Amino acid sequence: MELILYYMPGTRAERIRWILEELDLEYRVETIDLFKGEGQRADYLAIHPLGQLPALKVDGEVMIESGAIVQWLAESVPGSNLAPAPDQPTRCAFNQWMYFVATSLEAPAWEMMLHGRILPDEQAVREIIPFAEKRYAEALGVLENAVKDQDYLVDGRFSAADIMAGYILAWFPGQLVSYPALQSYLARLKQRPAYPHAPAN
Repeated sequence: MELILYYMPGTRAERIRWILEELDLEYRVETIDLFKGEGQRADYLAIHPLGQLPALKVDGEVMIESGAIVQWLAESVPGSNLAPAPDQPTRCAFNQWMYFVATSLEAPAWEMMLHGRILPDEQAVREIIPFAEKRYAEALGVLENAVKDQDYLVDGRFSAADIMAGYILAWFPGQLVSYPALQSYLARLKQRPAYPHAPAN
């Protein structure tokens, strides 16, 4: 299987890099610098029509959307052990946390990031941030309860759902001060050899 990851450090492409490393798969990295406008190049728009990251080319076919790519890899690589089979009892929890992260956790986190750090002052809407922080704190509370008595989200075993969650939690470590179980959870994730600490070459 030939894999090409379109990547920039700090983007959701980190999720794909993380799971590729967990699965010990060979892949090539093509760096796309969004801040230099490379996402809007015609050749890249032919790969990702929104000019965003990540994109993963699999034997010439392109996938976009980090959650979909993470789940597909977890389910498609034999022996991955990163996703319960559809007939397993833990599949319900796995699906729940995959979608919870992509909606309830990531949506307010992205608003906080976008309007607090990324957009210039003339475009940022600072009034959004307090409400987003409230929604994010509510989602953190749910996750805190999920990991207070187990190491990982799904039956206490590491899965693709932890890759989805860990990437977002690392955005705002200061927000975890009131959540000791999440602090320990994120520390465990960062200790994994495949965790993307350094930029890919």
